[in-house]
Amino acid sequence: MDNTEICGGSTDLAGLINCHFIFNALNTLKYSVIKGNPGTCGLIDDIAAYMRYRIRAVYGFEMVFLSEEMRYMKSYINLEQARFSNVHAEYNLEDTDFTLPSMSVIFLVENAIHHGILARKGGGKLQVNTYMDSLYHYVEVCDNGAGIKEYNGRYPESSNNGIGNLAALALRIENMTGGSLLIESVQGEGTKAVIKIPA
Repeated sequence: MDNTEICGGSTDLAGLINCHFIFNALNTLKYSVIKGNPGTCGLIDDIAAYMRYRIRAVYGFEMVFLSEEMRYMKSYINLEQARFSNVHAEYNLEDTDFTLPSMSVIFLVENAIHHGILARKGGGKLQVNTYMDSLYHYVEVCDNGAGIKEYNGRYPESSNNGIGNLAALALRIENMTGGSLLIESVQGEGTKAVIKIPA
């Protein structure tokens, strides 16, 4: 597999290593060094950890504990917050002791930031909640961003940032866990994505 295939392919796996993300993250590190930001070493750790996790998906999506996914998700969010001061994040993690396909929550967070919060003038807030009841484990990724234009209850046909689209993620969750992905969105108000995994 050459670099072109890794960075720009049309399939889910070929595009998993998002070259735009790498370029932007390295630029963020460069300016952090120039400014003498004391958090630069932490950002280097974040990009290294996140890219190792993402590269694992090149060899096939695997089942991981939510606690592991959350660790790399926070690394990703730290990098994006270093680029965009108007991205705010909150976490309410009551339930992390269950498994789901790797990159599931991170994919939803990427969408929330880039297609929701950054598409809204002034930025906004991302919230990740986890909880459970007697039947399911739940992961909610909520944003108060732009919302999905002309949303009709169906997954948008394209959201190709290298991991695939929402329909592909929903199928992966269903096939690997017997769970589901639900989307609620109001244009101009925000989007809530909910992963449900049988308990």
